[in-house]
Amino acid sequence: MTAAPGGATASTGPRRARRGPRVGFVLIAVLAGLLAAYDLSEAVTNLVLVPQDVRYQNNAFFDEVGVGSLAASPPWAALWANVLLPPVAYVVALLVARRRTLGRAALVFATGLAAVAAASLGLTAYVLSI
Repeated sequence: MTAAPGGATASTGPRRARRGPRVGFVLIAVLAGLLAAYDLSEAVTNLVLVPQDVRYQNNAFFDEVGVGSLAASPPWAALWANVLLPPVAYVVALLVARRRTLGRAALVFATGLAAVAAASLGLTAYVLSI
């Protein structure tokens, strides 16, 4: 190993230069993770509160009166898809972005968050329209 100016060896030089992009990548990944967690909390809120909605509380009355065909059930598939979407999209974005430059990694995370937001908005509109 040859000594570089300042007492550093030649093998530690590239490692120090690499630290900057890693810190930037971690910061971008953490920020995207926080935004994905916010989307996940909204989805969990919908999963808990939508089945308690007034339109589903009348099902026992409809069955008792004899018009059970009017009974509604929550759209469980859409609610669970809305819960699973943010973590899956974040993991996919993390796997795609891990070997990219800092700008491209930020773009991958932003694209993943935009896709999650669009899909969550569509699923929420579908759930509330039933």
